[in-house]
Amino acid sequence: MESATQLCLVVLFVTTFVNEALGAKDKELYCGVCRVIADELQWEISQVDPRKTLEVESFRVDPRGNQNTKKIQYARSETHLIEQLDNMCEKMNSYAESTDPNTGKKSYIRTSSRSGEAVTLSNVAISGDIAQKLKHACESIIEDYDDDIIASFKKERKDPKKYMCRTTTGLCIGDDDEYDDSDDETESDNEPAETEHDEL
Repeated sequence: MESATQLCLVVLFVTTFVNEALGAKDKELYCGVCRVIADELQWEISQVDPRKTLEVESFRVDPRGNQNTKKIQYARSETHLIEQLDNMCEKMNSYAESTDPNTGKKSYIRTSSRSGEAVTLSNVAISGDIAQKLKHACESIIEDYDDDIIASFKKERKDPKKYMCRTTTGLCIGDDDEYDDSDDETESDNEPAETEHDEL
């Protein structure tokens, strides 16, 4: 009876240890993919012509039953960000796993430049399994945090990657300093302050 109890305790200990090790690896994967998503969104936003606008309707209706429309910048608009997230996980095929030789920490890097220039890769593992793992993590992150990701990028921030992956989603907690959004002074044109007006 005593040996059965000891065996159960050993199995429980090993199972707990394995689950914690896998959890740590998943945390590293999800944090890395979060950073990839943030990088891709930031790059896509930078590629939009700042003069490109989008007409949106107000929720308010005037006394004649008409809805007011206004123009906002297309970059960082909810429409633009949703379009980018819809295609985001297909971009995971352009990434590979890189392992830091000193720390053993994994990160995910592009295997080709966006401009078509040659890229030097070192300590990189490229395989179909890694691409599938990245795509699955990407889909999971977008499914769980799509509204948070959109909210993170609607406003221009000092460090959008850190804000999204640490403060908003919490996927990279414990990596470095907490994000301080007090430095984000600029108001986005996409988020006008709504004020109530009394009509006479």
